[in-house]
Amino acid sequence: MKNLNQSLLKILTFVSLVFLAIPLSIYGLWISVSDTGATPNESTAIFNSYFPEFLQGRWDITILSILLGLAAFILSAFCLKLSRKTWRILNFTILIISSLLLLLNVFSMM
Repeated sequence: MKNLNQSLLKILTFVSLVFLAIPLSIYGLWISVSDTGATPNESTAIFNSYFPEFLQGRWDITILSILLGLAAFILSAFCLKLSRKTWRILNFTILIISSLLLLLNVFSMM
């Protein structure tokens, strides 16, 4: 039973990594688009062109990033019960990065 629980926690750690990778890639895309030298309105239009129509609202991408970052944070906090040190370091790193992204997203909404 303990091996099954450990395996489930490892799977959840990888799921939290995937959940964290999406907001990170969204911010990477925003940084690369804003570095093109276009005006802010043009940069926003270029950035929105990468997403489907239903995600092109004012806060849609930010809310998606917040939800995925929050899911990564919760899953990673739950997976801190793993016994090996490498898994705990990975989960702690996910916690730190996801909390920073959450703060950045909330700050950008102000």
